[in-house]
Amino acid sequence: MAERKPIPKKTRFEVFKRDNFTCQYCGKSAPEVVLEIDHIKPVKEGGTNGIMNLVTSCRECNSGKGARELDDDSAIMKQKKQLEELNERREQLEMMMDWRSELMDLDDTALGIALWQFEGSLENHHLSVHGRDTLKRLIKKYSLEEVLDAIDIAVNQYLERDDEGLITLQSAANAISKLPGICRNKRIEREKPYMSELFHLRSIMLKRFWYVGKDVLYRMERAYKKGLSVESMRQMIFSTHRWSDFNEYLSDFLREADSYGED
Repeated sequence: MAERKPIPKKTRFEVFKRDNFTCQYCGKSAPEVVLEIDHIKPVKEGGTNGIMNLVTSCRECNSGKGARELDDDSAIMKQKKQLEELNERREQLEMMMDWRSELMDLDDTALGIALWQFEGSLENHHLSVHGRDTLKRLIKKYSLEEVLDAIDIAVNQYLERDDEGLITLQSAANAISKLPGICRNKRIEREKPYMSELFHLRSIMLKRFWYVGKDVLYRMERAYKKGLSVESMRQMIFSTHRWSDFNEYLSDFLREADSYGED
């Protein structure tokens, strides 16, 4: 008679996982029942502790089954199905890894192009780790074309030279810090063409008034949508030197427009 050897704890766990912690005889699962490990081919008939000869069984089924084997065909079909599922999972994981690798390659290529364009304008400087991280984030959020357009704008508007004609480090840092706002504003302009004119009006106010409310763009857009023309806002801006006057002008218009909407 074959000697019964104890089944290692690790092997028991692997069998339970493979069988989804479910009795393969009655279909009950933990914690509804206490699970045990049973041999497909009984030990007394030469069955081993190999994982392919082990199956999950509840205590009730295991104690009543005795030396009766599972149907040979069912055991073979079960093993075949498990192998097919494992192979399918492996193939899916491989496809996911390939896809992730392709995305990383595309991101690296896009970052390289953006770095080449920006650092090419810096001449005597290279982007810091923070600057590179900024470009990485922008490339993930916007298209490469949008980021490259923003770089052109930042380079032309914010880079400055010292007395020796070299790009200053401070202006380079300032230019990179402006990129997120430029990308955001340019996308808004594409989605809302009229916003470019409102942005221009805000820039005029920033030069004329010592203070401009943070919500000015929101208020101007709301007024524009309710019928206030850009030209009317422009005339009001040039007719005063105080933000409070322009803000009151917008408030009066919006109040009147809202009252018409209630009628």
